[in-house]
Amino acid sequence: MGTSSGIWTLFTDGASNVKGFGLCIVLRSPTGGVIRQSIKTTRLTNNETEYEAIIADLELAKGLGAEVIEVKCDSLLVVNKVNGSFEVREDRMQRYLNKIQITLHRFKEWTLVHIPREENSEADALANLGSSVKEDDILPESIVQLSKSVIEEGHA
Repeated sequence: MGTSSGIWTLFTDGASNVKGFGLCIVLRSPTGGVIRQSIKTTRLTNNETEYEAIIADLELAKGLGAEVIEVKCDSLLVVNKVNGSFEVREDRMQRYLNKIQITLHRFKEWTLVHIPREENSEADALANLGSSVKEDDILPESIVQLSKSVIEEGHA
């Protein structure tokens, strides 16, 4: 996929709608390679899908050797909570925030920035694909099934 030196860029999004729940990975390496993945998840709120997407993306980037990461997210609420501008009140959201902070601190440098939805259309489309596909129609090479939240007990 490339080299660990340079800035890796993540575009992240989650989808929670009447069809289902999904998230995506769009990871660009410093050398220009791109990984795209649509993920169907268990039942989550819209904010939970955003957190799940960030965590999945960060773990993939770290596993590929990324040391400097820029995360782009279209959820202003999530960006402000992760960056410390907004307070987290619910216990479940605090567990997500803790998991993200632990994961982010494994990088030498990181930034999390808010981008308009229009600049996140590829991630949005992949998240919606994950949310809308039926379990019987999942193709392993194109859509991954996530059966448990990353903050649930026993998650590997």
